[in-house]
Amino acid sequence: MKNAQSSQEYFSTSQAAKILGLSVGTIQRMVENGVFKAFVTQGGHRRILATSFSHYCKQQGFQAPQTTTDKPLVCILHSSETLTPALTILKEWAQVKVMTQPLDLMGIHQNVGVFFIDARIPWLHNSPLHLQEDTIQNAHIVVYNSKDLPADSALHLAKSISLFENDISTDLVYGYQLGHIHTHIQQGVDAEQPSSMRRIEMAVS
Repeated sequence: MKNAQSSQEYFSTSQAAKILGLSVGTIQRMVENGVFKAFVTQGGHRRILATSFSHYCKQQGFQAPQTTTDKPLVCILHSSETLTPALTILKEWAQVKVMTQPLDLMGIHQNVGVFFIDARIPWLHNSPLHLQEDTIQNAHIVVYNSKDLPADSALHLAKSISLFENDISTDLVYGYQLGHIHTHIQQGVDAEQPSSMRRIEMAVS
């Protein structure tokens, strides 16, 4: 097995094969048999979670790839304690925190790079106080299920938010982390809509 140092959260099957000295086909079968925790992108590419890959390496007595832990945290605020299949996967990702209650926002001491916020959360729209927290002010905000965002929501007071009409998905978070999200500035005539509000069009390779 080749030693590797990486800051990534996931490995492709070809990367895993190279590190372990196995064929890509063998790695793919290991994914299918549940040896590795993985997900499949919309393009059909398998992505193995770095935590799962490292756990396998340790079990087999291999030196696990070294990963950095100083990457910004990804926080997901969801409207229900019942997690969707996508959120069930996302909560297992390193550097991703899934929250469903206001109290979950307390005690976050790590640098947060982005908040993915469900527009269907009632308590987020009632008060702008949460937007005064440094943790949120210094992070980018992506509102998903944006078609349900009330016109009078306190989220409109945010410095900069991006809108995503559909529900949260692994591709949305994965694409954002890779920087493969393409944004389109909505050219509306509504003068009351902040110019910093963007509608996301996602393309994940």
